[in-house]
Amino acid sequence: MSQQTGSSQATPHTAYILSLIGSIFMLISAIIVLVGAGIMSMMPYRLTFHRFGYYPMMPMFIFSPVFFAVMGIVGLIISILALYFSVKLSRLSDINAVHSTGVILLVLSIIGLFVANGFFIGFILLLVGSILAITWKP
Repeated sequence: MSQQTGSSQATPHTAYILSLIGSIFMLISAIIVLVGAGIMSMMPYRLTFHRFGYYPMMPMFIFSPVFFAVMGIVGLIISILALYFSVKLSRLSDINAVHSTGVILLVLSIIGLFVANGFFIGFILLLVGSILAITWKP
């Protein structure tokens, strides 16, 4: 991509920036899902279904905070790993290490699509950043 100022080795700067921004969006999205799960767990389900008058799905609504909490925790783990590997990508100059980190980021972005997509922008940015890291040549 570009050579950093004051450094004699080339690093994948564009892939680093895109992956970092995408990871941050995914982290924010996972935190919002966790906060939403906490809010849902505090809501009394009887007040939520009071207006509908038809209660066949009420027992499933009780488990939805658990589902969102699990999705938020998995999304938080995936986004923290993506953030770690994005920061690690900024310090790498070896082509094989950059490519392997790009593959790891690609796998994390695909998993993150289902659990913490980062408002879909984070997924796209992380995906593009990982593809740039995989195809990077110094």
